[in-house]
Amino acid sequence: MSAPEGRVPLRLLLAYGGPVLGVAVLLFLVQFYFLKFATDVLLLPPAAVGVVFGLAKLWDAASNPIVGSWSDRTRSSHGRRRPFLVAALPLLFVGFVLLWVPPLSLGAPALVAWTAVALLLFHTAFALYTIPHAALGAELSADTHERTRLFGARQISFTLGMLLAFGVMQIAMNADDPRSATATIAIPVALAAVLLLLATPLLVREPARGAVAGGQGLVAGLRDVWANEPARKLLIVWFIESAGVGAVGTMAPFIAEYLLGRPEVVGLLPAAYVVAGIVSIPIWVQVSRRFGKRETWLVAMFAAAAAFGAMLLVGPGDVALLMGLLVLAGAAMGCGSVLSSSILADVIDLDAERTGERKEGVYSAAMTFVMKIGVAGATAASGFVLGASGFVPNAVQSAESLLGIRILFAGLPCLGFVVGGLIFWGASFERAPAAAVAGEAAPR
Repeated sequence: MSAPEGRVPLRLLLAYGGPVLGVAVLLFLVQFYFLKFATDVLLLPPAAVGVVFGLAKLWDAASNPIVGSWSDRTRSSHGRRRPFLVAALPLLFVGFVLLWVPPLSLGAPALVAWTAVALLLFHTAFALYTIPHAALGAELSADTHERTRLFGARQISFTLGMLLAFGVMQIAMNADDPRSATATIAIPVALAAVLLLLATPLLVREPARGAVAGGQGLVAGLRDVWANEPARKLLIVWFIESAGVGAVGTMAPFIAEYLLGRPEVVGLLPAAYVVAGIVSIPIWVQVSRRFGKRETWLVAMFAAAAAFGAMLLVGPGDVALLMGLLVLAGAAMGCGSVLSSSILADVIDLDAERTGERKEGVYSAAMTFVMKIGVAGATAASGFVLGASGFVPNAVQSAESLLGIRILFAGLPCLGFVVGGLIFWGASFERAPAAAVAGEAAPR
């Protein structure tokens, strides 16, 4: 199935967007639970696990542009993206299972090494699937609004996968023997995810590109991305917003326990945020079709800024108020998560007109890279802010410490959306006139 022109049929939306639920379940189980599993169940030294996680995250970010450029320049009878989607699946399965089923006989040093290899393998496979998959979405339709529907379907499925990951994580954490439980769960979860992910390369056909070049290498491709002014602004805005919200999830337990005084609601806070994002996506798709992508996303940015700004005023016991504000912020984030990818696909068209090349892989990788760097920076900064504000674990917090928590959870996102919105305000993603494009640079 492919639909480069016209309305994208429902079966293509499901075949493209639906399967990413599988990769989301695997990713968020690793991202949200493995650190606790490694320290509390495998009894590995927290410092060693932190180093391993840091190295894996660095490789995760660095591998994205490599995979993107590689897929852009691949030529096969099955297309540019589908060979990567298929090749990633056995590696994804093995890497995920190795994380949760290490041999019982391994001592601590060998177990740390085992974990490092498994994390690197998992993140490599994750990049091999998700970067070409995002690039494929930009290719499946030439219609700007149909691209929004494609990425909307992808984002809904990805977010549902996050919720399923929370459910699986809860089962493992509540088990009498978490190590045995995760070993039992890991293989069927990984197998189900891989079989689901196989649906996209089996059912979705790539549009024929003929002899159109896919770029001249990683460095040249990244240079073209940065030379593309709309792309540059989009990446800067996405980085600022990602950095702004990067510590929100990390700070949710602190908000629930130390600010609200209600640790039992810690699961409700991300649930309100995530569910609102899912529900809002079809609405944003329709609104953007009527009023334009840039205008719609701008409204969502300032709505998110207002919601997070109001969260600075939340005090002890204000659970209902915070939940309402998180619903508004989550709905606004649902807009950005879809329209950022859809606008990126339009920006790729501008690059193709200027260079005569199709580099969806490099552009998708650049978008993912700046997001991961922004989130990683905010997460790392959260520890320093807590320390500087005088945070004391398992104690009543001072006014200064609560202010630090508020800044990380609400102030930083508010600032990120305001600054991102101001930069985005003057951006234009319309195609230049053909004569101007031809005069700027002939296809090479």
